[in-house]
Amino acid sequence: MWQQVRAIVWAQFRITRNHLPRTTVASALLSLLPLLWYGIYVGLAIFAAVRLPAVAVSELRSLLPLGLLSVFLFWQILPLFTMSSGWSLQLRKIRAYPVRDSGLFGIEVLLRATSAPEMIIVLAGAFAGLLRHPFIPVWAPFCLVLFIPFNLFLQLAVRDMVLYAFQRNRFRELFAIVVICLAILPQFLVRTPLGHRMRPYFFAAARGSLTPWHAVSSLSTGAASVLDVAVIAIWMWAAYAFARWQFHRSLYADDSFRPAATADSGLAGKPRAVRLLEWPGQFFKDPLGALLQKEIQCLLRMPRFRVLFGMACVFSVVVFFPFNFRESAPHEIGFIRNNFLPIVDLYGVLLLSDVLLLNIFGLDRRAAQIYFVVPIPLKLAVRAKNVAAAIFIGMQFLAVLILAIIFRVAVNPLSIATGIGASAVVTVYLIAVGNLTSVRMARPIDPAQTFKKQAGAKMQLWLIGCSLGTYLLAGFAFLAQWAFRSDAALLGILLLEFVIGVIVYKIATDSALAHGLRNREQLVDALSKGASPISAG
Repeated sequence: MWQQVRAIVWAQFRITRNHLPRTTVASALLSLLPLLWYGIYVGLAIFAAVRLPAVAVSELRSLLPLGLLSVFLFWQILPLFTMSSGWSLQLRKIRAYPVRDSGLFGIEVLLRATSAPEMIIVLAGAFAGLLRHPFIPVWAPFCLVLFIPFNLFLQLAVRDMVLYAFQRNRFRELFAIVVICLAILPQFLVRTPLGHRMRPYFFAAARGSLTPWHAVSSLSTGAASVLDVAVIAIWMWAAYAFARWQFHRSLYADDSFRPAATADSGLAGKPRAVRLLEWPGQFFKDPLGALLQKEIQCLLRMPRFRVLFGMACVFSVVVFFPFNFRESAPHEIGFIRNNFLPIVDLYGVLLLSDVLLLNIFGLDRRAAQIYFVVPIPLKLAVRAKNVAAAIFIGMQFLAVLILAIIFRVAVNPLSIATGIGASAVVTVYLIAVGNLTSVRMARPIDPAQTFKKQAGAKMQLWLIGCSLGTYLLAGFAFLAQWAFRSDAALLGILLLEFVIGVIVYKIATDSALAHGLRNREQLVDALSKGASPISAG
């Protein structure tokens, strides 16, 4: 197995090395964000290493299970709602080589450490602190290492289970709803009375004698018993068996994506739904109407877009809903409560921007070459994609408005007008920039991959920069409202920014079309590239 590991790591190193000459300032700046993020956990690990030796053993045996339970929840849940599973093998590419399934399984288990390296850093700090404790046996802190393979096995099993379910169209959206519920749970626990009522249950779960975190905690503090050894052994075996079974099932599963309408696509056997999607041909003349109809139907059939669109409509509402609970000042109306609708709308546009606005040819992939061989101007294809994006953002606004009314959030004509204006301003600027980035930094997007991030470092930096810039424009409007104490100033600034945005859109689109036609071969080649043996999810 280790020869196979070395071969795969060497291949990945050579692929990464080939990209180093093209490393830009964008990649360097973007690398500062992970350094800041991991620096927080390094500081937490140093604090644990310094502070734990001064804590009494009895208190350690009470607090350590809580910490290990928190590590467990972070390791297993955070990769789900951040849509990031760390590094993973491209099994469809590697299966062509004579590599044993057990070898692939071992490599995948080791790669699960990249899904939550923060927790390994924290556990290392706790290990150092326990090792320095004067009243804990020297052998005891090494038992803390047992918590790492247990989490690796279980994280692989959970990831493969979710990915296997995402390959089935009937379960993909269901799992997305589960992930959304997991993501918003901390908000409800912190900002609602539910958190106070759930606290005793959390402490009880942490101190349960048959839980793996309690067993590892007891062993790590020197309170070893046959029961604790048996408990961690059983949990370790169960996690290994579950991970091996899920990995074997995912390894031989057919995960190919078929964009054509099948019995599982949700459109087959439903002529009314098909006729409903033909409405663009009634409002727009061909070929724009036909292109627009194609865009809408294709997007609705793509799992990645459906999940992100559902998150933009539902998740954006629910994630900000707990801010309406203010126990300390129930009658105080804060900025978020007063501007709930525009804030939620802008957050939804941000969720859709990567797949709908900033990389309009990404979902077409190699099929984008059709735009250069058919007797239809590229300008019409770009316009159809922009109109389709505007339509879906409008649908997202209506969904958010309906959910806000259902949840009884404060909604008035001013908030509706502000939401429409802010969404229009941000959308027109993002579309303008997106038309440029779509031809200058094109990259393929796998429509079946709803769980992995597919943006490169340069595109992520562009996404951050565009988001900050466009939301600053919306912020100027709210600043004008505060400065002049006038709602008319807010709407007036939004209208002015939208008019300027339309001009920027025309200039940026003309430049993008000229660049795309002049570099069509490079554009199609960039959209046709595949992935490396190891991918970052």
